[in-house]
Amino acid sequence: MNRYKKLLSPILIGNNVIKNRTIFPNASPHVLQGPETFPAEGFRAFYANLARNGAAIVTVAEWCNPDQHKGPASMDMTHMQSFDMTDPSTHNYFSQMAEEIHFFGAKLLVEASIDMPEGYSLTGTTGPFTGPPIDYSQEDPLVDGSMPGANSFMVLPEDMDPAELADMPLPGAGPAAKMLPKGMIPEVIKKFVKKMRLYRNLGYDGFSIRLDGCMTPMEGECRRDEYNPAGSVADRTRFYRECFAAVKKALGSNFIIENIIAGEMPRGYSGNSKIGYCLDETIEYAQMVQTEGTVDILQIRENDACKSHASGFTFTKGKHENIAYCEALKAAGITIPLAPVGGYQDPEELEQYLVEGKCDMFAMARAFMADYQYGEKLYAGRGEDIRPCLWCNKCHGVQLPEPEPWLCVCSVNPEHGLSAKAHRLVSAPVKQKKVAVIGGGVAGMQAAITSAERGHQVTLFEKTQQLGGQLLHSEKYSFKWPIRAYKNWLIRSLGQLNIEVKLGTEPSPEEIRQQGFDAVFAATGAAAVRPPIPGAENCPTCADVYMGRVQLGKKVVIVGGSETGMETAMYLCEEGHDVVVLTRQNRLAHDASGLHYITMAWLKPLKNGYGLETNAWEKYDNLKGITNASTKSIENGTVTYVDRDGCENSITADSVVICGGTAPRLQEAMAYSDAADRFFAVGDCNHGGNIQRCTRDAFAAACSL
Repeated sequence: MNRYKKLLSPILIGNNVIKNRTIFPNASPHVLQGPETFPAEGFRAFYANLARNGAAIVTVAEWCNPDQHKGPASMDMTHMQSFDMTDPSTHNYFSQMAEEIHFFGAKLLVEASIDMPEGYSLTGTTGPFTGPPIDYSQEDPLVDGSMPGANSFMVLPEDMDPAELADMPLPGAGPAAKMLPKGMIPEVIKKFVKKMRLYRNLGYDGFSIRLDGCMTPMEGECRRDEYNPAGSVADRTRFYRECFAAVKKALGSNFIIENIIAGEMPRGYSGNSKIGYCLDETIEYAQMVQTEGTVDILQIRENDACKSHASGFTFTKGKHENIAYCEALKAAGITIPLAPVGGYQDPEELEQYLVEGKCDMFAMARAFMADYQYGEKLYAGRGEDIRPCLWCNKCHGVQLPEPEPWLCVCSVNPEHGLSAKAHRLVSAPVKQKKVAVIGGGVAGMQAAITSAERGHQVTLFEKTQQLGGQLLHSEKYSFKWPIRAYKNWLIRSLGQLNIEVKLGTEPSPEEIRQQGFDAVFAATGAAAVRPPIPGAENCPTCADVYMGRVQLGKKVVIVGGSETGMETAMYLCEEGHDVVVLTRQNRLAHDASGLHYITMAWLKPLKNGYGLETNAWEKYDNLKGITNASTKSIENGTVTYVDRDGCENSITADSVVICGGTAPRLQEAMAYSDAADRFFAVGDCNHGGNIQRCTRDAFAAACSL
């Protein structure tokens, strides 16, 4: 009997038999769609593959308006799917996508929006985003790297006073709209039904819609009739419930309606104590739509992005507050299938929740993107072989300041984000080759795994007694458990592929030649760099800290406030040290991507009616960061630095740690360049990078062998 019997069991949604309990929510890789106004081949292939590999419901975005793709000059949004549903010549492509998904027994939903007449909104206001429109033709450091609209975030100067923010335009701000006259509401609903009928005729099985906004009571000048956005739950949601009822009446119970809603939106979320809604109101809404019989699935999420988009910085393993929301809804008599969303992957955990009756389904995107064989491994009962997600959010698009195109990639799945045809370029090896891999870090292990999967005989040499390379830091940091899980998965994969691993071994190039290897992958990694600061040569590095090579005193100064430096600081704070971080940059963790900043965030309410993200390290009372600080010298426990005003300051510490980055060990790698007929330098030794770059670099090299 399969280990995941409940997770893989069918469920009846309306008159639809859903093959298992998994939903892939709207999370399409942007790189798969070009300027085409129809779902291109790569786009369709991606979703068909999800259905083939287990997803029971697949959700795609609507994105019907090309004008919403105008953003800062630094950000090309033309890659975003912008489908023209008004053009009949595109309809065949939509039907083809639906048929491809149906072929593998899955259902297709669209995350829809309800269109208003131009210049109108239901409430007569754009709420907290009311204000002058932002001129995206100019580079604006306050919004650089952000997406316009509700998903925007702000990177603010370190020295900005919160009081200065009151008059600052917000991302996505636009002029206030006119209030939609009551007499026009039936026509809007009629047009929405017409649009959903078109989707149904094209093969779609239903729609999904997010309702957090209408659940939140609106303040200010807005309508005060039975559609009052500041009134009761019934008033706030009336318009949407009427839309759902009209769709059900017109299209029947076969057409699935899914609502996406936060379990609660805490009061004060946006800096206003009257904004937000509580769990009791969510229950009240669920009871209404259950009585009306209009909603088929309730997708329950957490409001706080750092929980729903879990990262290793903010997410506690095993803590799922949206499961508690589901339990509360069930206790209140809600029988609508409940599908929590937010960082779910572990099939053992999912099976347990389902068996215990805490929920009915799971919405999960990252699990399917991290491992394209997720469903296949579930059905085979091989949950332990599923490639773990890091929750790094690279699948949501790389944002500035990272020097990469705007792509959706995956740190652990090197195939994610490639075009549908890319894998076809990888031919099977003509004959088995004897392959040597020098180095047992991310790149080395990935090169070994991919080479072995292609049929080659592989030997991996690691000079230390441990595999993992830079991933070994995950053994120290509590918040790095996703990376630790990935490291362990790589090591387990080496064993499953019968790869010969030789620890404590550093063969010379001559030894590699003598053993007759056909190819060698040099994955010698990178070494820590100490900046030219007097006294720095006597200080340990961050690598020394996480490898346990040094004993530190109570008070620690870290010179270098990069992402790595801040991670080390957070770890030391958890260990009971008092930490001060010095950085020359104008903000801490300056090299973290914009999305990483979001997922490291706690919401900080402000008086002007909206919230800003603050950073994960701010939860530590024993951590202080000093920006715009240029370290001058380190001597006898005293660190001297020059501040932004040119004034010299000093800090006394029990220990000083250097975080000056790394330099590739390229010369060590090049020593093996003539040790075999084929040579590849992969990972950090070739270019300083991150897990995603090292993984794809090694994968691509091994695929070409």
